[in-house]
Amino acid sequence: MYKLKKINFLYSCFFLLVILSLIQGYYCKYIEGHVCSELFENYWKESGFIENLQVIFVLISIILLIKIKFEFKKLNFIHLFIIIKIFALTYYLGEEISWGQHFFKWNSPIIFQEINNQKETNLHNISNLFDQLPRALVFFWCAFSVILINFIRLKTKNSNKFFLLVSPNKKLIYISLLLLALSFPDIIVDKFNLHPGHYEKLDTGGTKDIYAAVIIDMFTFNFVRLSELQELIFSFYFLSYSIFINQIKEKILIN
Repeated sequence: MYKLKKINFLYSCFFLLVILSLIQGYYCKYIEGHVCSELFENYWKESGFIENLQVIFVLISIILLIKIKFEFKKLNFIHLFIIIKIFALTYYLGEEISWGQHFFKWNSPIIFQEINNQKETNLHNISNLFDQLPRALVFFWCAFSVILINFIRLKTKNSNKFFLLVSPNKKLIYISLLLLALSFPDIIVDKFNLHPGHYEKLDTGGTKDIYAAVIIDMFTFNFVRLSELQELIFSFYFLSYSIFINQIKEKILIN
């Protein structure tokens, strides 16, 4: 019961954070942009509050999975899955912080200065192969894996270790649904090319906001850095997964 209360508290805090982030984004973009640029200057920026919170979530996730890994006595499918998960999250974390460059501020090696779009020490800014493909796989895992596996379990009444490995707790579904709710409108607009552009030119030579664009940006939650918000949800999903897999480790560790 005590652990359940802690999980519920963690979930409540995270969902409240998402709501407050949306309110902050809307307020700062449409109401008091000047004031917000001072109060929330580093909220969404690189190495700012949201990105650092992601780093903390993923780092704790890796530590929890390593803890489980060392409790395995022999190499089997589940053990191998945990190892792959650890390496995948380590890569995810390393790329997120440019393998420490965001914190230690070193100069990128010459090769990265030549081929990296942002001249950083990472792979995901080199090409879409290292950026969009891994992101799509992470999105699919966080958005659909638990939903699909629980649907299959409902149909087959099967509860073997593979199902527990993918869905250690049904509470993960709440994070998946949150990710889908915040992402689906943007996916639809992007897929069907519905966005009219952000500005239109005036006869005086200036520009003004396109009203339809404002409405669409509100509908798709693009008054915040949506990609950063999605990555925050990814990282919280990994954290929750690692906590839950630790809670059921006795079931998956049985030979």
